[in-house]
Amino acid sequence: MKHKTSVLIVNSKEKTSKVRQVPTHIIVHWRKYAAFLSLLVLSFILVSGFLIYQNTSRSYQERLDKANYIRNQIDLQKALTAFATIDSGMYRINSFLQDRGLEELRMDNAGGVGAEFDIVNINEFADFYQKQVLGLEETLNSAPIGKPSDGDISSKFGYRRNPFTGRNTEFHGGIDFKGQVGDSIKTTGCGLVIFAGYKGGYGRCVIIEHEKNLQTLYGHLWQIQVKVGDYVNSGQLIGLMGSSGRSTGPHLHYEIIYNGKRIDPKKYVSFEKEEKSYG
Repeated sequence: MKHKTSVLIVNSKEKTSKVRQVPTHIIVHWRKYAAFLSLLVLSFILVSGFLIYQNTSRSYQERLDKANYIRNQIDLQKALTAFATIDSGMYRINSFLQDRGLEELRMDNAGGVGAEFDIVNINEFADFYQKQVLGLEETLNSAPIGKPSDGDISSKFGYRRNPFTGRNTEFHGGIDFKGQVGDSIKTTGCGLVIFAGYKGGYGRCVIIEHEKNLQTLYGHLWQIQVKVGDYVNSGQLIGLMGSSGRSTGPHLHYEIIYNGKRIDPKKYVSFEKEEKSYG
């Protein structure tokens, strides 16, 4: 039987004391036990520190390897060139819209790039949006967008009272822009001049063929400054406002013709949505 030593525990706050029996060898060799316990705690701390360092180093190395991989995958010069092209393309598009009195386009978040976008795809991303912007610019240049004249609209598309007699109604196949004789008339899109001359009630008239079966007609001109076969750029001067043909005074009669049918140019001039009635 192991020898034990009685230890008296006295609590100053209590009247009674407590006696506990402790193995004698612990009391005799307490320094050894304390040193062993300290060594055990120190060993635990060292092992934990080593494991933490190892995991941190592995994570750091993984991040370093990924960074090196990304650096090797990205053609920085190509990306910078592509984004510069996008920027200049947006500038040209917005200048185009401003010239026609329309609001600028904004690219707050090109393509809606989310959290899943990986920077290693930056070259493909830049190429894609470079092509998108260039395609948008080409479409805007070829489509008849904006105002051909700085004047306000004086007569809308659709049925109206006869401006000569003030009686009955007649169909007005375009919109009229008021102004003065000699005001500049500019084409609203790139295209080929397919008519330039005198055309009945239109007077001196220019017709331009655009892509996608679209044509624009500019009537009642005073002077024509293009000829059939000319390719004109968007915003190019094609004539001067007048009052030739069936006209009550100086103005521009402007039509948009799609697949041979005259359509309301208003939504092309201002991008307004076509109103619909239900019921």
